[in-house]
Formats: sequence, structure tokens, C-alpha cells
Amino acid sequence: MRHILFKRAFIYKKRRDINPPENYRYDSVLGAWVNKIDNSLLILAKDFKGQSTKKLDIETGEDNKGQ
Repeated sequence: MRHILFKRAFIYKKRRDINPPENYRYDSVLGAWVNKIDNSLLILAKDFKGQSTKKLDIETGEDNKGQ
């Protein structure tokens, strides 16, 4: 007999490793990734593909407190 948590728990897909972006450094004062060359923000870059957190949290946009 399996434990109820193993039967009912939602299993998230494992995320691929996320590496820091090339040519950018994290500025702890600004709290943002900044280009090493021209000090522009990563979030404003044309080739910026998506957001991720430093802790690699998975955000689903749903409240899953009951799981």
C-alpha cells in the first residue's frame, strides 16, 4: 500500500539547468542582470527569451495550496 502523498501529489516536470546569461552580470544593488559592455538591462534585450528566478522556482499561475 502506497502512502496517500505518493498517490495524490502533483509531480512537476524537471526543469533543464538554467545558466546565467553570457555577457551579463547580476547587479545586487539594482536587483537585475546588467550587460557588462553597455550596462543595459537584460529584461530589455531583444534576444531575452524568458524570466526565471535565482532559485529556479516553478510558477504555474495557479494556487496549489491544497496539494
